[in-house]
Amino acid sequence: MKLSRTSMYRFVFRSMAPRHRLSLALAGAAMLGDALLTVLRPWPLKVVIDRVIPSSPKTIRVPFVGAWLSDAGLDRMSIVYGACGATLLIAVGTGLLTYWYTRTMGQVAQHYVFDLRAMLFAHMQRLSLRFHDRQRTGDLITRLTSDVQSVQDAIANSGIILVTNAFLLLGMVSMMFWLNWEFALVALSVAPLLYWSISRNTNRIRSASRRARRSTGQLAALAQETLSSIRIVQGLGQEEQQDGRFATQSTQSLQAYLDGVRYQAAVAPAVDLLAAAGLCLVMWYGATRVLSGALTTGDVVIFFAYVTNLYSPMRALSKSANSSARTLVGLERIVEVLETRSDVADTSNATPIEVRQGKIEFRDVGFAYPDGPRILDGINLTINPGETLAIVGATGTGKSTLVSLVPRFYDPTHGSVLIDGQDLRRCQVRSLRSQISMVLQDSLLFSGTIRENIAFGRPAATDEEIVAAARTANAHAFIQKLEDGYDTVIAEGGTTLSGGQRQRISIARAVLRNSPILILDEPTSGLDAMAERAVVDALGAASKGRTTLIIAHRLATVRFADRIVVMDRGRIVEVGTHQQLLDGNGLYVRLFDPPAPVAYTP
Repeated sequence: MKLSRTSMYRFVFRSMAPRHRLSLALAGAAMLGDALLTVLRPWPLKVVIDRVIPSSPKTIRVPFVGAWLSDAGLDRMSIVYGACGATLLIAVGTGLLTYWYTRTMGQVAQHYVFDLRAMLFAHMQRLSLRFHDRQRTGDLITRLTSDVQSVQDAIANSGIILVTNAFLLLGMVSMMFWLNWEFALVALSVAPLLYWSISRNTNRIRSASRRARRSTGQLAALAQETLSSIRIVQGLGQEEQQDGRFATQSTQSLQAYLDGVRYQAAVAPAVDLLAAAGLCLVMWYGATRVLSGALTTGDVVIFFAYVTNLYSPMRALSKSANSSARTLVGLERIVEVLETRSDVADTSNATPIEVRQGKIEFRDVGFAYPDGPRILDGINLTINPGETLAIVGATGTGKSTLVSLVPRFYDPTHGSVLIDGQDLRRCQVRSLRSQISMVLQDSLLFSGTIRENIAFGRPAATDEEIVAAARTANAHAFIQKLEDGYDTVIAEGGTTLSGGQRQRISIARAVLRNSPILILDEPTSGLDAMAERAVVDALGAASKGRTTLIIAHRLATVRFADRIVVMDRGRIVEVGTHQQLLDGNGLYVRLFDPPAPVAYTP
């Protein structure tokens, strides 16, 4: 999606906490005061030039104190002292106001970005798996970090430049027309060309920034994927291949940023040239009008100061175009995520679910991804309370998709899934998932202690409960042998532990959660025979008294199930116990006892 600069600042203001809006409004008032004082800065010099230096002082127009100055009858040195005092007061006032609004805007930016990042992270966590299946993790991290940081820079820096210079421009132009509208029109005659030049290059800069930001997200995604799979990269000796991919993506990012720099560099010469043309017009027109007696020398000084300062804000605004464009693109990427709605969400009348028995029913369930093939079709299945059901089948037959419907990672495209007779679409997602435990094929552990990992699903669990869960999962013995026991710090992903140890910690985490429904997704995949036996024993203990669904490829995992469901091409083709399915001599037999390969004869 694309945002205009106005809509960008409108979004920022609306998404701010009320206390930040008040601070922002006060900072805006301070910027307005600073601009007004800056506009008055050359007027003391005009007073001295027109009232002190000439042998016959002239009646002059001065804002606020013009009438008083003409009637006060002050001597020349009094006017000089007053002008000096006014200059100092203006400097003190602008200094104090600048300090205050710069500090306030910095504080607002920091607090707002803190809130925005937390809101974005929370929203990302609650989006459906379908969203995350389409996104690259590195790109999402870029949105959380550098894109959010660009918003902070916009508030603390670009916002100040925009508002202060806009107020300054408005004040100087208004004062010029108040002093002499004809002179003002001459001085501002080059402004339309200047605006056109800045606007033209700003659009180019924004387009380049959008390409650069997108490329940076893809670069981060590539780096994240490579580093998270470093064992495979190094094991297969593909470092040079990944170097090439990274260099290609980095080159695209570099080129986009260089385009933005080139467009940015083209703005300054155009601004300087047009500003010089404006000054030439002021000098020419001012000199002729002073010679004719229509203007005072002080009037020309005022116009010269204003025109000089008039193009400085325009130059500052043009130089901030690059950062503003980056901010705009970054905010577009943030808003794109925030406006994404989860495919799985609570309805307006959703109610909490209380699982008393754990009976699960699939009624004519079908599932397909948008614009994709049908994954499940016509699934009718009942899992009784406390039953352990194994789901087997070849890769790609829909096993994981079927199980993912229970915690509502996805919703079926037709049919319904029920627990204890309650349609899951009408239940609150958080309430449902709080009563389900999971052990996945990839035993995901977090950086921290073993104790913290076991208690991840129940942070308030006592040490006794954690140890009891570890015993049930056959993990207590090996944990005690570690140097720091349960306080042993493990690396990200648990890479300092063996596969069997990681899996048993995952099982302990599921046991501690003590949920009535347990989901096991290929929990013994990749384990050796000894580790598999330990994990299978732990799974048997963990599944007691719970309705358990197991996705399995290993015969050892399947055999302790009460029933086995065989799937093929998104449908259930066989149901029975292990012995019944063996006796049936169907697909189940071929899965676990595949035919011997035919010898190749040249």
